[in-house]
Amino acid sequence: MNRRAFMMAAWVGALATIAGRAGWAVPKEGGEPDATPFSWDVLNERAKAVAAKPFDAQNYKAPFEVVDLDYDRYRFIHFNPKKAVWYEDPLNYRLQLFHLGYIYKEPVDIFVVENGEAARIPYKRDFYEFGPAEKRVNVPEQGAYSGFRVHAPIYKPDDFSEFLVFQGASYFRSKATGQTYGLSARGLALDTAQGGVEEFPSFRSFWVEKPKAGDKTIIVYALLDSTSVSGAYRFVTTPDGNTMMDIECQIYPRQTLNHAGIAPFSSMFFFGPSDHSNTDDFRPRVHDSEGLSILTGSGDWIWRPLVTAPHILYSVFLDNSPGGFGLIQRERDFVKYEDIGAKYENRPSVWVEPLSDWGEGSVDLAELPTDQEYSDNIVAFWRPKEPLQAGQSYNYRYRLTWLAQAPVPANLGKVMQTRTGQGLVQNSRFLLVDFAGGDIYADADEEHFDYDVRVSAGYIKAFSMTPHPVIDGKRVGIEYYPDGDKVADLSFQIRRQGVPISERWVYRWAP
Repeated sequence: MNRRAFMMAAWVGALATIAGRAGWAVPKEGGEPDATPFSWDVLNERAKAVAAKPFDAQNYKAPFEVVDLDYDRYRFIHFNPKKAVWYEDPLNYRLQLFHLGYIYKEPVDIFVVENGEAARIPYKRDFYEFGPAEKRVNVPEQGAYSGFRVHAPIYKPDDFSEFLVFQGASYFRSKATGQTYGLSARGLALDTAQGGVEEFPSFRSFWVEKPKAGDKTIIVYALLDSTSVSGAYRFVTTPDGNTMMDIECQIYPRQTLNHAGIAPFSSMFFFGPSDHSNTDDFRPRVHDSEGLSILTGSGDWIWRPLVTAPHILYSVFLDNSPGGFGLIQRERDFVKYEDIGAKYENRPSVWVEPLSDWGEGSVDLAELPTDQEYSDNIVAFWRPKEPLQAGQSYNYRYRLTWLAQAPVPANLGKVMQTRTGQGLVQNSRFLLVDFAGGDIYADADEEHFDYDVRVSAGYIKAFSMTPHPVIDGKRVGIEYYPDGDKVADLSFQIRRQGVPISERWVYRWAP
């Protein structure tokens, strides 16, 4: 065994005592070390070793009975900002730690990494305020953490604002400057909307590198573990107007993963002009995201408006080496939402750009029924063509950006909105699609336009194009006749001599 292999084995052994260990138990001999060597390689080896053993949920149980806190009581627990990690240091980042409780009942270890060594942040009650005296929340003396959030001086040099959160299973979320929180990302999705029980892998331990003075990025590592998979994750995050995260994950399946979702995120679509739900609401639309945008490996841009249906809709966009995809909140005008409190016009969009070759697979979109706006019912991710085999390892690298709008070429017309309603003839539908941008403007000469129009069920009787001076674009009207109860995909793209000059609009009709 050479020196590097010997040191690696020693580091992995030490890391095993503080990450993925049996609950929060202290090692029987020698106690818990103050600091342990840590690196990306060590974390990868640890994830591989964890995957080689059967999953045991008891490894992640708290050594005390978690207090049964409802949402309101959990909100009484406040982290004291003056206790934040690095509060006294002249750095661009600070950490605040979430208490265990409410729906967050599995503890996580959180470590600070400095000079290649990791030290666990011990739980301290004086980190928190537990509500007013008359409503004091009682928790065990030996508490625990459920996640953390990151603050940075985004707006003013001395004003630290929250912009990044890791809490609950493998969920995390962020936003661009000036935005409110909306959709969430995940480390991994398994068996989403497949008719059985969905598995939710969890981040069990986190390591946060202490930045140096003046650093513009913060680096977080995580160990993922669940019934059928383990994994190592690295997040290199830079908040600079948009928030950019360069993510690498190394996945080690215990069992063959037939339906794994890479770079997944979850959002909410309740209603809007692009669907045909009969919602009695004072607001014209309610959603965190309104469309799925895809840049295919062949360079085609797709816009898929989201809808709400009375049953699960599952869409698959086959591709090879995708250029990117994301859930987008394209409409940014308050009057289109009329919700002062929720501020849906300020919700972030998310764009995923692969940084390695992902090969063959598909961008999958699941749209679930909902009758309220408080639960995520939209899921999108990349699904590899072949199952992820047990005993193997898989690496994915991608850039995830939280932003206002997804990148679309300036010379390409965008879908500005989709509206639907009852057609002039019974059982027919009328769809309006507004295009603007690039070579598509109100006075554009349509003589040399041609169109790619498709439908998978039923038929399109006619379509028309009208100048739209308000947006300086074109409005396309489509008269569609569904085929009974069949679900159908409609597609429309504007071209010039066969060359696309607009996004490809793809709409899912569900009776």
